[in-house]
Amino acid sequence: MFDTKSRIHDSDQCQNWDKLFIFKFVNMREPTYRQALKASWHLAWNNKILWVFGLFAAFWGQIGLMDLLSKLSLSTSYLGFSPVWWMTPRVWFDTNIFSSLNLGVNGWVWLVWLSIIVLGFLIMLIFVSTVSQGTIIKVASQMIKSDKLPNIDKAWHTGSKNFWRLLFLNVIKKMILVFLGFFLGSLAILLAQINSGLDVFLFVILFLVLASVGVIVSFLAVYAAGYIVVENYKLFEAIKKAWDLFKNHWLVSVEVGLIIMVLNLALTVIAIAGLFLLFFPSLLFWLGSVLLYNPFLILIGTLLGLVLFMLFIFMIVAVFSVFNISVWTYLFCKMHHEGIKSRIIHYFNR
Repeated sequence: MFDTKSRIHDSDQCQNWDKLFIFKFVNMREPTYRQALKASWHLAWNNKILWVFGLFAAFWGQIGLMDLLSKLSLSTSYLGFSPVWWMTPRVWFDTNIFSSLNLGVNGWVWLVWLSIIVLGFLIMLIFVSTVSQGTIIKVASQMIKSDKLPNIDKAWHTGSKNFWRLLFLNVIKKMILVFLGFFLGSLAILLAQINSGLDVFLFVILFLVLASVGVIVSFLAVYAAGYIVVENYKLFEAIKKAWDLFKNHWLVSVEVGLIIMVLNLALTVIAIAGLFLLFFPSLLFWLGSVLLYNPFLILIGTLLGLVLFMLFIFMIVAVFSVFNISVWTYLFCKMHHEGIKSRIIHYFNR
């Protein structure tokens, strides 16, 4: 005969295993995108120290589709790539801008020192921004594995260790996106000289082709950064693995990119609403300047509104940068270890 206590213990253990199975089954059925968004928002909002890293990481631009769209949107504007970049050096030499400064020896010495200081700040900004990006990726990956905030110092050390690989990855991505924007801007100028109905059609076709290339480059940079920081891959090995991962999850990548783009548009609306709310105290100062005939209050109110608005913009950029990087890191880890099915395919296969 079996011992009663043993049977009770076995029964309780079976119930615990049943609960664990049901819990895992429910979580498996839960949409991965929702998990990624929820976990990333929790990480970004509840860990304020990461906002500093997010603000610096935003120096390299948005991760995903928004970085591509921001580059291509400039290509057909007045401040686009083609005319300004090609004409600027010639304008400098034609106007002899340097010879007309008449700074003298002391002036040139101060100009050289100022250039060195500015260059030093730029180098420091690039270093901190690159390491911050690696730090957020490492923190997000550790949160997925252990569900607790890892040591920030160790995450920063990981970002520092991968500085050169992340730097070259970001530079390669930026150079390709800038070239695509430059090429598209040049084509826009050439097609604008064609007085026929084909110019718009050809521009749309070329835009779609170059945008597709840019989309692939943006996604490869996202996944390569994950391989570099999380899996400690070398640069070109990470790019190769990123290509394999993208081929297996290209539709998932597009879906997530569109979700992030919609959230970006919502963030723009929030920023515009914040502009009106944060300038409300300025309106009181402006009203007071009219009633008291004191123009100095206009200056105070304007400066107050600008400072509040800039702080608000810095905050939402920092938070969204942490959120954005965390979402892509979460999905990268899921793709790399488990694989993710497209929600569109899942919807039609139900």
